Amino acid sequence: MPYQTGRIDNSTELLEEIIAWLESLGWEQGANPGDIAPSQPTAAGYHIHISKNGLFVNLRSVVGSTGPWAGGHMSGTPAPALVSLHLYAGNEYNNGPKGNNATYNVGVAVQMQEGSINSYAFYSDAEDNICIVFEGKPGIISSIGWGRLNKTGIWTGGEYFFGPLTGADFATQAAANEPGKTMHGYCPATYGSSPRAFVRADVDAFVDKWFGIGAGTTAYLGYTGKTALSSVFYNNITLPAQAYDVAMYYGLKERATDQATLTATLLPIRLWVPRDAGGHSLLGDLPSIFFSSAANEPCNLQIGSVIKYGADEYVLYPNFAVKRVP
Repeated sequence: MPYQTGRIDNSTELLEEIIAWLESLGWEQGANPGDIAPSQPTAAGYHIHISKNGLFVNLRSVVGSTGPWAGGHMSGTPAPALVSLHLYAGNEYNNGPKGNNATYNVGVAVQMQEGSINSYAFYSDAEDNICIVFEGKPGIISSIGWGRLNKTGIWTGGEYFFGPLTGADFATQAAANEPGKTMHGYCPATYGSSPRAFVRADVDAFVDKWFGIGAGTTAYLGYTGKTALSSVFYNNITLPAQAYDVAMYYGLKERATDQATLTATLLPIRLWVPRDAGGHSLLGDLPSIFFSSAANEPCNLQIGSVIKYGADEYVLYPNFAVKRVP
């Protein structure tokens, strides 16, 4: 059952439903010595570790506290209590991204509403790439996911994961313009003001580490020592000079769908990494997820609508589309 939709009563039950679905696809729960122990679902949240084929995923729902990120790295005095979902992945448990020169994990998160989640959709493909889309707040579409890139060339690594907010600072990122809070989440792996996606790759002297996809050099916000670039950039960000090294879709949001015919163009989400000798190399692209503006203004195709290209079906969301495997 690689595709599933529905609604759910709260964030913890959403995580329970995610885990049950993943287990139906062959993912297995496991213990994680050295990190917060897995828990049973409670009114205060749920913490789970799950793995398949050497990819290890740590998921946690939190109700009424500031989040699971270690070391007190949470902005705000005090940071507000929130309903939230948190994620990081690794090639073994507790071996996800680390803040630069630090021992604590960094990752991604999404703020959610208290009470029912009006809709969700779970997607998987034959290579176990996962995309989970849900209405985290009324009318606001968010997504989280993980998997392995479609690689360009031969190199070590390839694991990735993404979410709408930086993990450690999710509670206090500006409410007016942060995805998943008052606006739809960005396209997965968008390059923004701070890393909201990570990819593991051995590149030159940067070995067995993760690149954060986003600007900023603060360790607890997700800076791991080097940053990767994406073909998708948040339009309001000031582009770094190195962004002009790569083929990006900056400014295409309003142009990627033909307004006369409402024909949607689905563009691959490509990632690049800096090289020690200068310039950037293409790592590859996210499987089964594409940049799309079809569900955005001015076209406004219905969120969740399905388009077909040949025998393949794609589900449209604000800022992206997902290939649906029946």
